[in-house]
Amino acid sequence: GIRHLKIADGGFFEQSNANRQSLWSKETDGVEKTKTAQEFAESLGAKCKIEKYGEITRANSAKFAKGCLAVIDATDRAHSRLAVWTGCKKSRAHYIFASALGEKGMLSVFTPKKHDFEKEFGMKGKKHENFLSCDHSLGPVANTIGCLAAQQAINAILQKPLLLFPKVLSLDAFSHEPLTLHEF
Repeated sequence: GIRHLKIADGGFFEQSNANRQSLWSKETDGVEKTKTAQEFAESLGAKCKIEKYGEITRANSAKFAKGCLAVIDATDRAHSRLAVWTGCKKSRAHYIFASALGEKGMLSVFTPKKHDFEKEFGMKGKKHENFLSCDHSLGPVANTIGCLAAQQAINAILQKPLLLFPKVLSLDAFSHEPLTLHEF
């Protein structure tokens, strides 16, 4: 059912991605992540149009999000997250926040009509170079959060219920209760 897919990443696969990024292989090491993702989708017989972007910045975020019903933000830097949010806000797309760090992860959906991502996280007017940055996560954590984020995008497309902020789903792989739903 998806006719148009936009993918963005300014990076190249490297061996450190092996534990958490399923498209990494010895053959894709050193290859643009978006090129590999496009080739993978096409190998599955995907008949949708696939647009590739490099890094999302505040300058190109509106163009990226334009026409999108939902955008999954699985970036790992604060400036990238804020750029994606800015594009979603301008295009009125659902912003699906997906984050993984170490053995923990979190997920929530922000709707520009109802939410202000920067305000909700206390970032308005503040320096935020390291805020929401997340390097190095366990593969199962990153993949679980990614799958849950993809389901939220499907829910948006099918007009099914979304995990809207102030609800946040957290994952702690080493906890006796690995999935917890919080409401702020």
